[in-house]
Formats: sequence, structure tokens, C-alpha cells
Amino acid sequence: MVGYDPRADGRNVSNLEVAVAGSVSGLVTRVLISPLDVIKIRFQLQIERLSRSDPNAKYHGILQAGRQILQEEGPTAFWKGHIPAQLLSIGYGAVQFLSFEVLTELVHRASVRDARDFSVHFVCGGLSACVATLTVHPVDVLRTRFAAQGEPRVYKTLRNAVVTMYRTEGPLVFYKGLNPTLIAIFPYAGFQFSFYSSLKHAYEWAMPAEGKKNGAVISPNLGKSCCSWMVMGEPRREEYKIQSFDAVTQQLLKTALKDPGAVDLEKVANVIVDHSLQDCVFSKEAGRMCYAIIQAESKQAGQSVFRRGLLNRLQQEYQAREQLRARSLQGWVCYVTFICNIFDYLRVNNMPMMALVNPVYDCLFRLAQPDSLSKEEEVDCLVLQLHRVGEQLEKMNGQRMDELFVLIRDGFLLPTGLSSLAQLLLLEIIEFRAAGWKTTPAAHKYYYSEVSD
Repeated sequence: MVGYDPRADGRNVSNLEVAVAGSVSGLVTRVLISPLDVIKIRFQLQIERLSRSDPNAKYHGILQAGRQILQEEGPTAFWKGHIPAQLLSIGYGAVQFLSFEVLTELVHRASVRDARDFSVHFVCGGLSACVATLTVHPVDVLRTRFAAQGEPRVYKTLRNAVVTMYRTEGPLVFYKGLNPTLIAIFPYAGFQFSFYSSLKHAYEWAMPAEGKKNGAVISPNLGKSCCSWMVMGEPRREEYKIQSFDAVTQQLLKTALKDPGAVDLEKVANVIVDHSLQDCVFSKEAGRMCYAIIQAESKQAGQSVFRRGLLNRLQQEYQAREQLRARSLQGWVCYVTFICNIFDYLRVNNMPMMALVNPVYDCLFRLAQPDSLSKEEEVDCLVLQLHRVGEQLEKMNGQRMDELFVLIRDGFLLPTGLSSLAQLLLLEIIEFRAAGWKTTPAAHKYYYSEVSD
């Protein structure tokens, strides 16, 4: 797959591998098409018409031009300027593919758009081509000069060409023709990447692979209740208990896990969020179900309707979080649990989604305010979520984690309002972070024996 693929589950190649692959593909391509490139440049530089009827025309056809160049200049003429051309192809391929990989991954991590959408590939493909063109355009100018010269040669070596052109025409000579090149290359590369992605998806739809070994296959767990379904796949099997849903909703969720294209996935996203805000037990494991649906949809149709609907709904609830807290403390605690659960499961290259970092931090900051610390339900939620995602959050934004723990320490020192259990929980999480997000045996014995007592 060209570009970042969120379906790869950590199997995406590294940036170095992307750059090397782009370089090698450019090298091989240049070797093969160099003869046609030389003929094309000769045609472009010929003033006379490319026609047999014009007696002054040196070239009038591809085969005739090839034979004439071979007779007059020998076979090496078809690879004139090959060294700068190879520098151009290797550099262009490396920069273009690396830029495309980085840009598509950035879109996936920083927005709700699918990194494999036609429009995303068009924009990222065009921008990556522009970046590559800016990088290698001086070499392209040199390559054109070498390929255009006949006999006797004007430029004998690459160094001679650089020095001569710089002295006679100035430094801007190496960026001649840049503007029209950028204007032409953006839509060209954009459509190239986007149509490649679309045609690949169309092929996968028309010619599905038989017995997809790594695909998610949903089957009922016959040894348990019919309300427990399991997602069978690598590297582990997941079980989702959905007994608390009514029969119609259970069937909807089962279908979403098994055949996401057969249901309204925006409705599924809303059902899961609604239930998570009412059931704290479900909100603690809903992230696994959401992740499984996202993977199933991606593998089946290469789309992200569910993911987009889920993140949009999370954003709506996030914007109304104060009203939710005022209306229902349980609903507020369930929401924080759910968004942290989603943050923990929706990962990109083994890293959490950037789009969720600040919302999660904001929710935890709210839980660390004095009026929240006076309520054991919110203190318990704060500590549990920091145990779950605190280390990941600190890696994403250490400064905000420092600020959060300033609030927690200040809250711990509040003269009134905190229960003894809340004080114990806050002290435990302070020591937990200080120990590198680990619980020492002594701390575990002290705090958890105290809590159980």
C-alpha cells in the first residue's frame, strides 16, 4: 500500500524503508525510460515540424529518431545526462514517497478524515510531488541540458556544467521553469496517487482474496450465552458481552462486527456512545468493540464511516461536558471513562491519536478541580484513567501532565472537602507517576491493603 495504511496494525514500513523503496523505484524507472526521455527532449527542441513532408526536419518519428541517434552518436547517446537524471530520479522518488507517507499519517492522526480517502490522497500526493520537485529541480535542469546537447558537447562533465551555468547565467538558472513545473505536477501526482488508491480498492472489492487469514471473522461462542460474541482473528480473540442491550440493538452490534457494510455505522456509533454514557461497566470496554468495528470496516470497504461518526459524537459530548456533568455525574464519569478507553485503543503506529490528546487532558483537568475532588466518584475516575493512559499522555504532552499533577497535589493539600479515601487515592497516583508509572511492591501493599480495609 502506498501511503500510510491504518489497517496495517503496526506493520507499516519505517520512513527509511519508504525512502529507500522510492529511491530504488526511481533508479530502475530512469534506466528503462531514459531512451524515450532523450527522444522526447530532441523532439521538443526541434523547431521544424515532426513530419516527413518537411525536408528540414531532422526527426519525424520515434523509430526514425531512435535509428538516427544510434547511427550518429552511438548507443550511449540514449543515456546522455544519465548521472544527473539518476540523481533526479533517486532523490525525487525518496522525497515524494517519504513526504506522502508522512502527510497521510499526519492526516490520520490529526483529523477525523480517512487517510485513504480520494481527496486526501489527491492533496497529499500533489503536495509530496511539489516538495520533491523543489528538492531536485536543479538536477532536473542539469539533466535537460545534458540530454539536449548534441555533438560537439557543450558540457563535458557534471561539475563543468554546474560551474559554467552558474558563471554565465547566475544561481537562478537552476530553478528555471519551476513555476509551470509545480502547476503541472500537483494535479498530475495528486490524481496519480488518488486513482491508484481508488482502483486498488475497486480491485479488492471485485476480486476479494479467498480465505483472508488475517481478517476479522465473527462467530458465536457456542459454549456461552448467545449474547456473547467473539471476534476471531490475530493476534488474540476478543469477547464482547452485550446482554444489557435490547434484542434489536444486540443484532445491530453483531452485524456491525461481522458485516459493517450492511448497517448504518453512524447509528452504531451513536448507540455505543449513548450506552457508554449510561453504563460505566460497558464504557470501560467499549473501546475494544469500537476498534474491532473500525478494523472490520477498513478491511471490508476501505472506509471510515464508523470512525468518523464516533469521533464526531465524542467531540459533541466533549463540547457539552459541563452541561453533562451538571445533569448527571454518572454520565460525566462514564464519558471520561469512555473517551480514555477510545484514546487507549485507537492507535496509529502504536501511538495514540493526536486529535484526542487535548480533549482527554481537558477532561482529566476538570476531574482535578476542587469541586470534583470533593466527590469520590470523580476522584476514583481520575485515578483509574491516569493508571490507564497517564504514561501515554505524558509522552504526547509532558508539560500538560506536569500542570495536571500540580492541580492534583494542590487538591491533596486542600484543608477541607476531601474524604480519607480520596486523599489516599490522590497520594497513590502521585507516587505512581513518581515511580515511572509503576507500582512498587511496597506501595501496592500499603495502598491497596488500605483501600480494601
